[in-house]
Amino acid sequence: MENYIWNKRKRVSTVGILTVATWCLVFNLADAQQMLTREEQAKKDSVTDARIAMLEKHAALHKPGLDHFVVVGLTTFGYASGKTTSNDGSAPLKASAFGTDSYEFSPMLLWRQGKKVLLEFEPSFNNDGVGVNWAAISYFAKPNLIFRGGYFVVPFGMYTKKLAAAWINKVATDPIGLPTAQDYGFGVSGGLPLGSMKWNYDLAVTNGLTIDPTVNNGTLTNVNLGAAARNKTFVGRLGLLPFSNNSLEIGVSGMTGGVSNGNMTYADVRANLYAFDLNYVKNLSPVLINVKSQYNVVDVGTATYVNPLDATKSYTFNNSSTSGYGQLSIRPTESQIDFIKNLELAFRYGQYNTPKNSVWGANTTQTDYGLNYWINWRTVVRVTYEVLNSKSTVDQSLFTSPVPNTKTQAFHIQFSIQL
Repeated sequence: MENYIWNKRKRVSTVGILTVATWCLVFNLADAQQMLTREEQAKKDSVTDARIAMLEKHAALHKPGLDHFVVVGLTTFGYASGKTTSNDGSAPLKASAFGTDSYEFSPMLLWRQGKKVLLEFEPSFNNDGVGVNWAAISYFAKPNLIFRGGYFVVPFGMYTKKLAAAWINKVATDPIGLPTAQDYGFGVSGGLPLGSMKWNYDLAVTNGLTIDPTVNNGTLTNVNLGAAARNKTFVGRLGLLPFSNNSLEIGVSGMTGGVSNGNMTYADVRANLYAFDLNYVKNLSPVLINVKSQYNVVDVGTATYVNPLDATKSYTFNNSSTSGYGQLSIRPTESQIDFIKNLELAFRYGQYNTPKNSVWGANTTQTDYGLNYWINWRTVVRVTYEVLNSKSTVDQSLFTSPVPNTKTQAFHIQFSIQL
């Protein structure tokens, strides 16, 4: 009996020892595993610290405000359908197409280096080709003093520089008779307070314009980079904001320069251009009123041109043109119905009178009726009906057959968004 009890105790002791040994082994393995995990974690922490140090060093080299790149721009797509009739008895000309003058894709690339330098580049795809709207560098010397050089929109009038973007324009087409828009040059701009009023200035010297002596005798065209043998053109605009709420801006512009482009026939001929513009935006409860207008005068000095019927002969005329437009849009911004509140009615009337007795002389009127729906502040769908009436004023002796009067009616549907 005692042997049985002793043997039983011995087995129990043996089991206890084995159990303790097993738990010790488990704890030792767990400690080893924990130590290994800690070593791995230390390595990971070391790598993380190195990465953070590298990012901090990189951030120190590129602090906010020192280097910044952004892509904006606009895109426009639409459909146009039109019919042109004339008084010469010919059949009407009908056409319809997607795109045409309703399509544009223009991403704008802006790169700021520090707080003083801004690079602007805007390529544009329209009319089945790729062009450049502007590519310029600006230096912000002071809040009211900016220097600019490169290829940019010339500061003549308000429309081409501030209102031409399709998502800003109130109808689907541009006003007729607008002078040139872009050119190579150097400019300076800014603004200053004037008592309770404000005024701004935008001045530039550019390569300017030259005369087309062949196709449309006397018309002006851009010189761009081919102006080494001629004087430069000076252009500028002054704007005044007479009200403290900036609801009204009126501006006056001027442009002057020689047009010879190395052609001694026009060595002493100059072009002088003038413009007057107005922009008024006011919330007159319960509607928002938007009024815009611009009037342009183009005066080219006396010159002789090749007779289109006989190249050995020449002729001349008073090379003076005028153009202008007035535009009104009304939007019921205080309507309780969202759909009504987002609608906008627009009307524009324009006129373009080219020189009498020239090969391109005509008095043309442009009438536009528009209905716009604003999806948001920078996205719009518009419908525009346009009528162009053109009455010829050419010297009929320059042609073998009379130049007819024409009438064009067009219907536009357009979608435009600022990117």
